[in-house]
Amino acid sequence: MAEESTGRVPALPENPEQRRRLISQLRRNWQEEMQSASLYRRLALTQPEGPDRALLIEMSGHELRHAYHWRRRLEQLGGKAPTIRTSPRELVLPALARTFGLPSVISLIEGGEARGKLNYIRQAQFLPDRASREIAGRIIPDERLHQGAAARLRGGLEAEQEVGRPGTGHVGDFVRDLIFGLNDGVVSNFSLISGVAAAGTSHGVVLLAGVAGLIAGGVSMAAGAFLSNRSHREVVAEEVRREREEIEYAPAEERDELRRIYRMKGFSEEEVELLVRRITSDPERWLQALVTEELGLSMNPGPPPLVDALFAGGGFAIGALVPVFPYFFAGGTGALVVAGVLSVVGLFLMGATKTLVTSRSVVRSGLEMVVVGVGAAAVTNAVGRLVGGGHVT
Repeated sequence: MAEESTGRVPALPENPEQRRRLISQLRRNWQEEMQSASLYRRLALTQPEGPDRALLIEMSGHELRHAYHWRRRLEQLGGKAPTIRTSPRELVLPALARTFGLPSVISLIEGGEARGKLNYIRQAQFLPDRASREIAGRIIPDERLHQGAAARLRGGLEAEQEVGRPGTGHVGDFVRDLIFGLNDGVVSNFSLISGVAAAGTSHGVVLLAGVAGLIAGGVSMAAGAFLSNRSHREVVAEEVRREREEIEYAPAEERDELRRIYRMKGFSEEEVELLVRRITSDPERWLQALVTEELGLSMNPGPPPLVDALFAGGGFAIGALVPVFPYFFAGGTGALVVAGVLSVVGLFLMGATKTLVTSRSVVRSGLEMVVVGVGAAAVTNAVGRLVGGGHVT
């Protein structure tokens, strides 16, 4: 209240706990900026000399400048920058860019820049330190520029699709499908094996159950991904066809539909007419506006169904192999313990891998996946003991 009455903001938070949290946040800011600088530098090395490489190097320089400001403020507060840690994104995204092309990772980069901008917008308002709020406020325009730069880099993906080389731009989707399949495979099959083993069944039965779970789950996951993808593409294609015919045979009604949409968005009548006139001057732009604004669909068909199914089903099969692997060599309690250890390690790694598409802590994300997987296994183990009498052979 004293701050509000005087209009002054103290140079440092007076509350020790508040100051500790501030230093912790600034250390995270420094770490994330250094990791982003390293990521853009590594991505630049995957590109030949040209505008894309120059743009990535420029973005790396921006991140280094941001890191410098956070480090200097940390030192002024009596803190120090943490040891630099290499994030999974710094290793995996350049490898994907080198293998599939830079456009394949653009969606992941854009997501990171959007999260970074929002994070700094919040910090510019709520950090308990005026100097730190000012630093965050100065960084926000650069984050917006980086979003625009990522959009320009994405233009390479659109060019590839136009010349008939679809697929590389969907690597981000494939990575997400693979991670989901791996996680589901480990959790499902470890839960199954734990429950069957706890029921007192023989080594052969546990192995059979694990292999059957691997095959059935992998096939089911692949079939589900294929059918879901195919159905979505068919629905989108039908809606696009219908909208195209409506534009052709009832253009006046479709113009009115656009007017209604933009009026509901709060545009004035003059703005509505300007938008409608510009959009309807290009039939393809007109079609896209109706599909996205009226129907809430994307014109991008997404990854091919067969490849989508391969990543989802293959990921499940690989994940499901982790807990069943020890039973190829041994049985009993020892095999179950080893299966548990391998599953926990696998779950942690899969949870950590999710940080490729999120801004969460690697440790926190990994431990969350471990807790979920162990909890599911504990439930099925308890059921197995209840049904089978609790003897493991």
